[in-house]
Amino acid sequence: MDVENLIYPPNKPLERILLHSEEPILYDYLSVIDINDKGEIILGSSNVSAGYWESSLFFYKDGTAALTNDYFHYFTGATSISDAIFIPNTTKILLAEDTFSLKLLDIDNSLCLKCEDFFYTNALVQQLSSWHTNEKIVSCADTQISIWNFGSTNTSQPITEFKNVHTDIVRSVSVNKNENNLFATASMDRKSCIWDDRMKSPATVLYQNDFCGLTSVAWNPKHSQYVVIGSKGGEIYNVDIRQLKEFLANYHCFDSSIHRMKFNDSGNLAVCGGTTDVITFSCEDNFQVIRNMNTHLSYVRGLAWFHDTLYSCGFDKQIIKHEL
Repeated sequence: MDVENLIYPPNKPLERILLHSEEPILYDYLSVIDINDKGEIILGSSNVSAGYWESSLFFYKDGTAALTNDYFHYFTGATSISDAIFIPNTTKILLAEDTFSLKLLDIDNSLCLKCEDFFYTNALVQQLSSWHTNEKIVSCADTQISIWNFGSTNTSQPITEFKNVHTDIVRSVSVNKNENNLFATASMDRKSCIWDDRMKSPATVLYQNDFCGLTSVAWNPKHSQYVVIGSKGGEIYNVDIRQLKEFLANYHCFDSSIHRMKFNDSGNLAVCGGTTDVITFSCEDNFQVIRNMNTHLSYVRGLAWFHDTLYSCGFDKQIIKHEL
């Protein structure tokens, strides 16, 4: 046998070479939306139904451009997107991908966003959250919480990591906008914790559910003593951080898991889950429904506020603008 001419495996010449798209594509699966203080929007779109997963991240100048997909910048990736966020006080975006990685993108004058840096994480990043007065970002992946400072010269490693406090996947993280060292987490171990990274023992159990895992958390920016927690069972709980392990009010939103919750600066809360609905609440001691909107055709995955205007995106290839 002529070993030099041997082809192994024998079907190698027939294999199709897969290269990710160089031009941005708006896929059906819109999973991430974020808005900065200028009203600029980023939208994460992933192809998760084909044999080759890839993604496009779009940057829009305003909400009108986002509704018509008139993008100003874009970034294409060879994997799907798990989350993305504007880094406050900078021209940068932090992109979390399903390959256990973070990419730091820079908004410059070119059409295609540049990847300035690349970081590996220990697992899939479930969510990112940012304070508004600095360049720090909190991420959660598996049972680990990491704090990154993109205002420092060395961003290759997180400045702080917390491990083994939660015993199951941390699904959500949310910062206290009024305090630069406080944030909250929600985990599938049925616990929600509040954290102060200045403390030797930084975590305190805020609430523990008796029946199911916790999938989302949002810290109220107007009434900072309140944190809202969402469960796999579709319930949301309003908890006072001064009265640990007890909730002030609860509301059954869906017969499926809570996916995302977002507050605006007025203290209004938007909630989405494994349904086509988006529910908005006025939150003080109790939950008062403002609107229940069923305008999407598939699961709603992303929520973002610009003042009192809510934008939602989902697995129906739609961005929808909701006026309260």
